[in-house]
Amino acid sequence: MFDFSPIKILLIIVVAMVLLGPDKLPEVAQRTGKAWRSLRSLQGKLEAELRDAIPTLPDSGELVRYARSPIVLLNDLASRANAAEAPSETEPDAPVEPLARPATFHKPIVNPVTQWQQPAGPFDPTLN
Repeated sequence: MFDFSPIKILLIIVVAMVLLGPDKLPEVAQRTGKAWRSLRSLQGKLEAELRDAIPTLPDSGELVRYARSPIVLLNDLASRANAAEAPSETEPDAPVEPLARPATFHKPIVNPVTQWQQPAGPFDPTLN
């Protein structure tokens, strides 16, 4: 979780000795240890309750990996989706059901106002 080198730890101890003094340092270290243990136990209880509520929740190591690299989460979700879409080899292919009804095509509606008839021949003597 924290990346402490030995030099950093030694520096923290020296600063704590100077600020607290040698008589209060063991007492403060003991309180800090108790607080750390209580936080760890609280974390364990919360994780157990979450596991009871959400059984498909990944373990905390995977969650940390997902938080550090969201691409890993997206790749895992994509592979799960592909596995769910792939047909299983033990089941026979299910027949494909047709659509509810095929589309029907109608004649275009002609506006009677704009529709006109051509004359029977090039010259119609009845139109005088």
